[in-house]
Amino acid sequence: MATNPLAGEAQSSAEQRGLQVVGLVIADEEYAIDILDVVGIERIEKVLRLPKMPKYIAGVMEIRDEIVPLVKLRRRFELEDRPDDAQTRVVVIEIEDLTIGLVVDAVTSVYRLASSVVQDAPPMALTVDSRFVRGVIKASEDRMLIFLNPFQIIQSDEAKELARTKALARHYVEADS
Repeated sequence: MATNPLAGEAQSSAEQRGLQVVGLVIADEEYAIDILDVVGIERIEKVLRLPKMPKYIAGVMEIRDEIVPLVKLRRRFELEDRPDDAQTRVVVIEIEDLTIGLVVDAVTSVYRLASSVVQDAPPMALTVDSRFVRGVIKASEDRMLIFLNPFQIIQSDEAKELARTKALARHYVEADS
C-alpha cells in the first residue's frame, strides 16, 4: 500500500495553524466558538418577533437578503435575560442548511491558539448545560473560555421548526414591504 507523502504535511500544517476562536460574552461569562463555524457577525437591528415561538427564539432578522431566525443564547442557556444594547451582536452560523443567528451580549476578539489548549470541561466549571460545550480553553494565565459546540445549541427537530418559522416570517416581511 502506497502512502501519501503530503498527508503528513497536511497534518503538520493543521497543527501549525492551531485553533482560531471568536470570543463571546454572555451574562458576564466569556465563551468561544470556532471561527470556522462562523458565517458572519452582525449588529442586532429590526428584529421581527413572531407569535408562539419557543422563549429562546428572539425573532427573525433580515441579514444579507435572507430571513434569519435568532436564538438568544441567554435564554437558551436559561440565564437571566436583559435588553439588547449597542454591544449586542448576532453570530451567524449554518446548521443543516439553515442559517441561524446566535444573539450574544458582545463579541470580544479572535484568539489564535494551539489546538492543545482545549481541555475537557469539568462539570462544576460550567455555567451552561454540558451538551452545548466542546470543552474549555485556557486563553491566557488568567482567562478561561467555555468552548461552545454550536451544532448542539439547536437540535435537528428544532432546526426543522426554525425552518418553518423562517417561512412564516418571510410571509410577514413580504406583506410589510
